[in-house]
Amino acid sequence: MPMDNTPSVKDLFLQDSEMANNRSIRILLCLCIDCSISMQISGAIQQINAGITDFLKKVDGNSLARDAAEICIVTFGNDARVIYEFGPAEKALQTLTVHPIEARDSETSLGAGVQLAVDHIEDYRQRLSVVNNNSYTPWLIIISDGDSSEPDSVVRAASDRVQKLLRGFKLKTMCLSMGDGNRNLYDFSIDNHVDRLENLSVSKFFDNLSRNVSQASRKTIEYGGLEAPTDWH
Repeated sequence: MPMDNTPSVKDLFLQDSEMANNRSIRILLCLCIDCSISMQISGAIQQINAGITDFLKKVDGNSLARDAAEICIVTFGNDARVIYEFGPAEKALQTLTVHPIEARDSETSLGAGVQLAVDHIEDYRQRLSVVNNNSYTPWLIIISDGDSSEPDSVVRAASDRVQKLLRGFKLKTMCLSMGDGNRNLYDFSIDNHVDRLENLSVSKFFDNLSRNVSQASRKTIEYGGLEAPTDWH
């Protein structure tokens, strides 16, 4: 049974208070992870869990990155689920330690996962704006090892939404393939570019991602926000 991660009214109040008190420009990063059973069989999900855990530890261990980075984790399989709402790396690490991402589903609901991720990105940016706080252009990182099992119309609706945000400079995406399928992933990239993420390169990717988050939080004027890792292959 999926976890119920819906925040309570008290949680939302405390989070809004933290938003108002923390004046760091936010670096919003949403991880959208395939949890179909093929990710378990290939061993990919174990590598993903280890990579995200190490990433969260490094972000939490850097004082500037800890204040600036807001992480959200969404999974998609038979349906789309929010594993961790936007929040600090420390709490995301606690959640993932107790409830690592499991890959047991027979379906791959990529479109639903992306729609849910974008919903949460837009909602969180709106909540930041209410307390006069700012964020850099959010990043959506999609990791999957196969094509969507949804009807083409469902995937197309999600990709059209993402493409509109990409063209309006309101979102950045990075699509990572851990399998030989993934034709659908191309639809979520502005330049039809999909990177191949092998098991052995997962840890290096997340290590470089943590470095980029730290650099972006330390040199905001120079970097202007988070850049995609480029030297992890």
